[in-house]
Parts: sequence; structure tokens; C-alpha cells
Amino acid sequence: MATPPQGIPEILTVEDAAAYLKLPVSTIYRLAERRQLPAHKVGRQWRFSRAAIDQWLQERSSMPAATILVVDDEAPIRELLSQALGSQNRRILTAQNGLEALEVLEAHRVDLILLDLKMPELDGAETFGKIRGRGIDTPVILITGFPESDVMNRALESGPFTVISKPVDINQLRKVVELALGR
Repeated sequence: MATPPQGIPEILTVEDAAAYLKLPVSTIYRLAERRQLPAHKVGRQWRFSRAAIDQWLQERSSMPAATILVVDDEAPIRELLSQALGSQNRRILTAQNGLEALEVLEAHRVDLILLDLKMPELDGAETFGKIRGRGIDTPVILITGFPESDVMNRALESGPFTVISKPVDINQLRKVVELALGR
């Protein structure tokens, strides 16, 4: 049996798993509860095998194509996110605003939506509400430089989502996307 890297235990708590995957503790809880992340409940606490998490991440990296919709009013951000997330097993669609995003969703099945919160015309909260109002339950990751804004509070009314703060840490974003896709 291989020895774990120094400083990383073989069995992880929720906090350890969050640090290991560089994700919020709340996301780890949600993924464990949904059985989307390999975990075991010991009493009332979740425990994670580091080796099982590593295997789970590796398996997801070789799964079939996923379609991701990137919605941002800034072309350089759309391009950066598209390049960072694009691979042979991913198809990236883009939209420059909420209205265009809704049109894309009418024409394509999408596995994940990355949605900028602050946009002209139809902001991220309104777009998110319209997406859910159409019965589309695709996971949404809101990307924002304003996590404490009124727009964020309005987005919460439409349902659960994950938040990534700008400036975007590309490595964190990739891990969050893998987890959101369940791959």
C-alpha cells in the first residue's frame, strides 16, 4: 500500500476533504449527502478516504463529453473560462448575456452553467430565475466579484448554486466543475 503524501491523512474529515479539494465545506457536505462524492458516515460525521477521492477524480476525468455553457458579458472572461475548461471530453458553449443564454438553453442540452452575476439587460439572478422557471435543473455556478450583493441575495431565491469569486482561481474552478458534473 502506498503511503500518503506527507501531511495528508488517509482518512479525511469534512474540513480535511474541503482543504484537499480546495472547495467550501458546504459543497463537500452537499456532495456527500447526495452521494456524489465517495464518503462514509461514522455516527453523525462524514469521513472520506483520500485514495477513494483520488480514484473518483481520476474516473471523472475520463468520462464522456459534457456540455458547459459559459455566460459572461466580458469577452475576455468568456474566452479565459472556455479555454480553461475546454478539453476533448467537454463541449463549451458561450453566451454574452442572459437573453442569449436562454436561447442557447432552448437549442442545446447543457450539463453545467457558469453564469456571471453582474450583466447588463438580464443579470445573473434574473437569468437564473428564468432558467429554473423553465424547469431546467442544470447545476449552476455563479461567478462574481460581488458575493455580498443584493443580486446574490435575489439569486438565492431561485434555488441552490455554487459561487466562485472573481478573480477566478482556474485550478479551483476546474475542481468545482468536475464535482458539479459528478465526473
